[in-house]
Amino acid sequence: MALNIKDPELLSQIEHLARVRRVKKMDVIRDALSGAMEKENSRKSVRELLAPVLEKAARLGTSSTMTWEEHKRASDEEWGEE
Repeated sequence: MALNIKDPELLSQIEHLARVRRVKKMDVIRDALSGAMEKENSRKSVRELLAPVLEKAARLGTSSTMTWEEHKRASDEEWGEE
């Protein structure tokens, strides 16, 4: 399948790299895509990034043992909305 690149600057960069490396244009594109895919696949997910924070939060526990209803009742009392 042919790839039609309409961006003259991008095409110029591909041609330059192909000349300097003495490879086909497709090899330049393949190498660039391989590098981008490796980088993308090595990224950590949000879940992996947040795991230490979530673990620490779980160890600390909650600061209150009140239920939602108890919080609501206390808040209403404070605001005089009984």
